[in-house]
Amino acid sequence: MPKRFKPWQPKEKINKGWTMGAIALPVVLWMTGWLWWLPGQRQQTNYPHLSQNENVTLVDSHRDREILASDLRAIAAIVGGIFLFLSFRRATKKTKTTDFCGADLNDVNFCGADLNGVDFCGASLIETNFSGANLSGANFNGANLSRANLNGANLSGAALQYANLSRVNLRYANLSGADLRYANLSDADLNCTLLSDANLSEANLSGALLFFINSRDVLNLEPIQLKAEPSPFLCNVALPTYAQHPKMNPNRDCNRIPRLLSDRYDISLEEAQGIVEEARQHHWD
Repeated sequence: MPKRFKPWQPKEKINKGWTMGAIALPVVLWMTGWLWWLPGQRQQTNYPHLSQNENVTLVDSHRDREILASDLRAIAAIVGGIFLFLSFRRATKKTKTTDFCGADLNDVNFCGADLNGVDFCGASLIETNFSGANLSGANFNGANLSRANLNGANLSGAALQYANLSRVNLRYANLSGADLRYANLSDADLNCTLLSDANLSEANLSGALLFFINSRDVLNLEPIQLKAEPSPFLCNVALPTYAQHPKMNPNRDCNRIPRLLSDRYDISLEEAQGIVEEARQHHWD
């Protein structure tokens, strides 16, 4: 894949340190206080016949150590409590919002969120930002995602039957194994989208941008879907054997793509032409 078309991958955040910190920090501070307090105890035990002045000094020193140890234990308890509270909040945030079925989430920002297996059945997600989000195994069944941003999102195995994906940005998105039966993908942007084993049975592709994609392993993509009116834009598309047609040219719209890219992404026509020319240099195996 040409470097200009390499999709960015969102970084995975590892938060195991919170749990370790919540356990280790109180223990360390507690042991510090105990070790600070222990020598005073030993000194009092080893020297039982001290003078009164020496004994007073020892008692004062011992009292200071007890106060310091008490303060350290209090600090340990407070800091440990904060770690545990933050860890608990992070855990509950990941578990309490697993069902958005029928919810109104228009224009909500889910950028980079982990939404694996979340139920969005029938939800309204118009212009919602899912850029770089993990939506693998999520249910979008019947959801309205019109004009949503799914750039770079992971939708592998997602249930998208009857979903409204009109004018959705699916650039670099992973739709491998997704169920797109009867989905509305009209005017959707499928630029560099992964579609391996995606089920496109009866999906509406009118006006969709099918640019630089390998659809050889797509399921149930029929020629009639590629000849709909307005017809989808085809450029450097690897079509499955069963969807090929004597008059079906996988590069039929390459001369129209630059203007389309320029308008959609607010880039110069010259830059858009360069993108198309670079993409056409790639030959699908």
